[in-house]
Amino acid sequence: MFWDFGAGQIGDMGSHTMDLLWNAVDAGLPISAEAKGEAYNPEVTPVECESHFEYAANDWRGPIRISWYQGGVMPRSPSNFVDLKTIDHGAYFKGSKGFLIADFISRMIIPFGGESDLSYYKPRTKENVLPPVGHFQKQWIEACKDPSLKTACDFEYSANMIEQMLLGLVAYRVGKKLEYDGAAGKVTNSPEANALLSRKYRDGWALNG
Repeated sequence: MFWDFGAGQIGDMGSHTMDLLWNAVDAGLPISAEAKGEAYNPEVTPVECESHFEYAANDWRGPIRISWYQGGVMPRSPSNFVDLKTIDHGAYFKGSKGFLIADFISRMIIPFGGESDLSYYKPRTKENVLPPVGHFQKQWIEACKDPSLKTACDFEYSANMIEQMLLGLVAYRVGKKLEYDGAAGKVTNSPEANALLSRKYRDGWALNG
C-alpha cells in the first residue's frame, strides 16, 4: 500500500488484532517505540515488520512491553508443540505464571515449566463474565443520534490504540528507537520522526484538531 493512502497491514488488521489485548492490559500510550523490517521503500508500506512498544506502570500493574508482528515475522513460540503460524490473527500474552495465546475464536493457556499445573486458574463464573457488547453498527447509529450514549469502542479508545500502531511505522521509517510524550503527542528525541506525525494539507483541506 502506498504511504500516501494508508498504513498497510497496521491500517488493515492492526486495530482488530491489537484490540484482543489492548483493553485487558490498560495500555494507554507508549513511552517508546522501535521497529525493524524489510528494506524501507519510500513509496509503499512494508510487508514484513515488527514493532516494540514500552509502557509505564500504572496503578494496578508494572511496566509492560507490547510487540506487533506482521508479514510472516513471528515471535518465538512458548512451546515446541505450538505452531504460532497456524493462528491467522491473534495475541500472545506472557504473564507471571504462564502464557495465553488467543485468536478471535479460541484460547490456549500454557503454564511455565514442565512440572507446572493450572491449579491457580479459576474460570470466571457467569456473574463475572462481561455481557455481550451488542451490535456495533447499532451502537454507532444510536450514538450519532444521541451524543450522550457511549459505544463499546469509542474514538478515545480506538484513537490511542492506532496512535501506538502508527508510531511503530514512524520508528520503522526513521530507523531508530523513539521516546514518546503521549500527553503532548510528540517524539522527544528525533525531529525527523516528529515531523512525520502531521502533514501540511492543501488549502481547503485542512483538518481541525
